[in-house]
Amino acid sequence: MQNKNVKHMFKVAVLCIAISLLSFFAGAAAGSKPFYTISKGDDKNIATAAVDGQTDLQRLKPIADVMKLIEDKYVKDVEPEKLIEGAIKGVVESLGDPYSVYMNETEFQDFIASINGSFSGVGMVLSVDERTNDIIVVSPIEGTPAQRAGILPKDIIVKVDDIELAGKSLDEAVKLLRGEKGTKVVVYIKRQDNEDLLEFELTRDDIRVTTIKHEIIDDNVGYIKITSFDSQTYDEFKAAVDSLQKQGIKGLILDLRNNPGGSLYESVRIADEILGKGMIVYTEDRNKNKLEEYYSDNNRISLPLVVLINENSASASEIVAGAIQDHKAGVLIGTKTFGKGSVQEIEPFQNGTGMKLTIARYYLPSGRSIDGIGVEPDIEVELGEGISPFDIPREKDSQLLKALDIVKSPTYMQRQER
Repeated sequence: MQNKNVKHMFKVAVLCIAISLLSFFAGAAAGSKPFYTISKGDDKNIATAAVDGQTDLQRLKPIADVMKLIEDKYVKDVEPEKLIEGAIKGVVESLGDPYSVYMNETEFQDFIASINGSFSGVGMVLSVDERTNDIIVVSPIEGTPAQRAGILPKDIIVKVDDIELAGKSLDEAVKLLRGEKGTKVVVYIKRQDNEDLLEFELTRDDIRVTTIKHEIIDDNVGYIKITSFDSQTYDEFKAAVDSLQKQGIKGLILDLRNNPGGSLYESVRIADEILGKGMIVYTEDRNKNKLEEYYSDNNRISLPLVVLINENSASASEIVAGAIQDHKAGVLIGTKTFGKGSVQEIEPFQNGTGMKLTIARYYLPSGRSIDGIGVEPDIEVELGEGISPFDIPREKDSQLLKALDIVKSPTYMQRQER
């Protein structure tokens, strides 16, 4: 797999703002010291930099004025660090983007732990409804307290314990749900077509889910389910494929249903195993500059392939499914995916805090965007009425049964042999 990375410069913007605020709160006067040091260059460049620095100071002065007023007159003492953190979070929240978040040191460490595949909580992937600002469940993680209790995708979380979530950020909601293993939390849910709030008392647990499950079904068809993409997923996927191939499978079903996404890097490594030579995905910033391009090599799994998707397949899982569809490397069966196609960059800062910032959008090999659109299946198959996508009896799984028909079709097997 190849990755072409075009470096971009605006990653430091938030850090610059933080430094500026610290300088203000320490009592630095506007224009007393330059923000930019230029060791070489002509007088014109130096003058331009000086003007830009003064402009930044003027823009930030109202923030400094407010913080100074609070420090002098607020009825209670407030720690300067708390004010600075609040100011930085306010800058990020003003973007109106639920996926861009500034995190203090504790929050950032919890976030990194979750990326690595382990944390304590109830096991839900959350998002924000951009129309209503409601905190919604994208997917409960299988085998976790939330999934066992019956929480479903598209449930709206109204309240956690005694705290209403109206006006709360995604980050604040996650923080309320996280906690030490064994502690309890009460979650109040509004569900479609149900007038009353549903109440769930959940006991927090260590959430470390093996992201790959595999088995042989119907004698000779391999089945791999990817529940999410974390730092271990590719290795787990490779081990599953090797195990299934040693058992002589004749076709493969890849189940991406209810997969909320995760690591882009892990998802493109898996796509590289499937596609053959060509582009997997690329990202573009707001100026249409390509930031990253990922390519697969010639090596591929030479088996008939069917991919299962649904409305809860999001982000990285949509990239894998969409790239397979564009390359005609397999058949997509199920329902249209979620449509989360924005790219978040993780930026750690020296003081232990960090930020997740939306910097670009994903584009599939054909040039189409996922964001707000999703990926349409090649063959649309709905589940039967009343069947939960998280608890599907094997004999009633119409999507899986259709996948078996396709992957075992002699015509399809011949077409996939290359």
